[in-house]
Amino acid sequence: MENFGAEKIFIAVFLIFGVMILFMRPPYRLMDEPVHFARAWQISEGIFLSPLKIQGVEKNFGWKNCSPDAATEKLYSASVPASLVPDKFIFDVQADSTRVKVSIDELKKFLSTPLNVDEREEGLIPNTGVYPPPTYLPQAIAALFGRVLNLNAGIIFYLMGLSGLIFVGACVYWSMKFLPEAKPLIFLLAMMPMFLVEAASTSADAVTFGVCFLGTAWLLSLKNSTEKFSHAEIFGLMILSIMLACSKSVYGTILLLYFLIPRERVGLLKKFLSLGAAILALNLLTSLIWTWLAVGMTGVELATIKQYLGVENVDAAAQKIFIAEHPAEFFAAIIHSLDTGKFYYLFGFMGTWGANGELFLPPIFYALYGLTLIFFALTNGLNLKLNERGLLIFAAAVSTFALFLYDYLIWTPIGADYVKGVQGRYFIPIAPMIFGALSVLPTMRHKNLIALTAGIFSGVATLSANFYAFY
Repeated sequence: MENFGAEKIFIAVFLIFGVMILFMRPPYRLMDEPVHFARAWQISEGIFLSPLKIQGVEKNFGWKNCSPDAATEKLYSASVPASLVPDKFIFDVQADSTRVKVSIDELKKFLSTPLNVDEREEGLIPNTGVYPPPTYLPQAIAALFGRVLNLNAGIIFYLMGLSGLIFVGACVYWSMKFLPEAKPLIFLLAMMPMFLVEAASTSADAVTFGVCFLGTAWLLSLKNSTEKFSHAEIFGLMILSIMLACSKSVYGTILLLYFLIPRERVGLLKKFLSLGAAILALNLLTSLIWTWLAVGMTGVELATIKQYLGVENVDAAAQKIFIAEHPAEFFAAIIHSLDTGKFYYLFGFMGTWGANGELFLPPIFYALYGLTLIFFALTNGLNLKLNERGLLIFAAAVSTFALFLYDYLIWTPIGADYVKGVQGRYFIPIAPMIFGALSVLPTMRHKNLIALTAGIFSGVATLSANFYAFY
């Protein structure tokens, strides 16, 4: 495998299973996929700023208003051809989508349905309308081509998912090329059911996962060179900074890995620090500009758990005051959440899906695959100094803190001792930093073959669980 190029075999396996899960998973049986799809389609039509709409009784692409107060809120909306969102495939966020089985005939009908862009459905996309256009770039391009070629609705849907899979596959492949010593670990992370399912979808998570994996691997590889920094590398840092801001700003901490690069590669200490500060500032500026355009300029009411599930006593402004006055209680809430929700986060990290995340694999799968991941993390082969490991853990910890802070503000009742809204898959983009920092043991023999076997096992388990849940 090493002589041939293990990364070639790994990426072939990833793409094969990705294509199979793409076509086997029923449309929209993934968390928030209807609203992600609608946002991607909207961008493909050149609508970069989502229009606002008062919450009404029309179709909401799986978003159900449970709060009487939400009727006055101005939320993001989207208009898509009705043929792309048939009622059979759209589920309410509180429904169990595994109880409704899918037939092959229904999928065939979806594939053969003409697009008809004039007959449209309008609905709310409260939590995805704020995403910048680059977050859906592969899927939006695929939708545009499908529309130009006048393809059927179902074909366009699957083409959009396939474009996301190809983009993520390219990112995973180059991640393994940049870090050849850690390629089995990268492959095993990519073969987790959660990663695989999200990659082969229209969700923004596809681009986020790919960009974060590639960015982490590339930055770690830059520390192994002694050549002077090139203009191409500086341009690459700028693109990475912008893409991380567009994916999710909380993952901008990956840019801290820039400070692992030998100072001599850039020049004098002042120049080295100035370039690092500029890259971080570009990331922050991109986030602020888009926030001003999408939120400040439009006057949108950002969706909270009050609109989503009708949870009362949720107010971001009041929550900020509570955190400022009771920082110890806020930190205690984070610790309490990590403690009581550890298995929930673990399962969500490795793999749960369905329209509401209700599809779990057997517990034995999480135990076996989790132990395999830890073993490969401990033997991943990255030659890191203690301070370099510390920076990786620090960057991941800051992202984790930011995730909990954000969800504490908009998804958690004021002063609660448990942070609502944090999901296990949110930790996937920072997983290469966490697992990469754990390398303390020598690499094992036959590591590529063992990783390939474990990856295939995960792929088969993913397909099997999906088949028995939905068919």
